[in-house]
Amino acid sequence: MSPMPDKAVSPLILTCHCENILIEVAPPSQVTSCNCSICSRFKALWGYYDPKNVKIHVGDAGENVYIRGDKELEFVRCGKCGCVTHYRTLPEQTDPRVAVNFRMADEKSIAEVPVRFFDGKSQ
Repeated sequence: MSPMPDKAVSPLILTCHCENILIEVAPPSQVTSCNCSICSRFKALWGYYDPKNVKIHVGDAGENVYIRGDKELEFVRCGKCGCVTHYRTLPEQTDPRVAVNFRMADEKSIAEVPVRFFDGKSQ
């Protein structure tokens, strides 16, 4: 009997409220809830990815970015509905990363994903 082929993992599709920004990623093994000064305001659930493993489509309404004080990350929100969809490291950072906000996902698609709590306020 031959072994069963590996199941292909279907990507998750996440969108802002108006669907101007669409993000395609593999399901995360966990998401992170952080209580730092910015994440506590966004109420995001972050899933972390290598930029090569994230497909981001931005529609005609564009995107707006906010670069916080340490100048390492830019938080991206939809130019139309204002939802914070992801953040990315700035080009000069040595460890490129995209953090996707899984609050933009269908709740059922991530219901079983563990949530890690990170105390960013104390860092």
